[in-house]
Amino acid sequence: MDGKKRRIQQLSVVVTVIGLLFAVGCAASKTTAQLSGAKIFRADKAFSAAKDGKAALNAKEALAVAAGKLASAKDAFAKQNFDEAANLAEQASVDAEYAQAKATTQKSLNIAEGIRKNNDALRQEIQRMSY
Repeated sequence: MDGKKRRIQQLSVVVTVIGLLFAVGCAASKTTAQLSGAKIFRADKAFSAAKDGKAALNAKEALAVAAGKLASAKDAFAKQNFDEAANLAEQASVDAEYAQAKATTQKSLNIAEGIRKNNDALRQEIQRMSY
């Protein structure tokens, strides 16, 4: 009888340990899913900001890359590939921020070019008036 009680106790300890490991594994999986979801949300916001910032006009290629990675991240998330989804979402965020920066830079270059042209026109007008 004493050996039987010991086996039952050992078995209950093993079952408890397995249950705890399972609970920890589920919690870790839930945390990974939440983290992936948060990264996708941030990537979505970065993409929207880039699109609203005229990146579609001045940085089409970079914005297209970001859109592709964001779509892939959402697809991976739907398939519960949370690590891949998080990685792709981070890349999409960086690409969207790059597209926005590139668009802003292009806009600034366009403004600078316009100012340069105005300055050239003013110089020509001053030279014409000097003669």
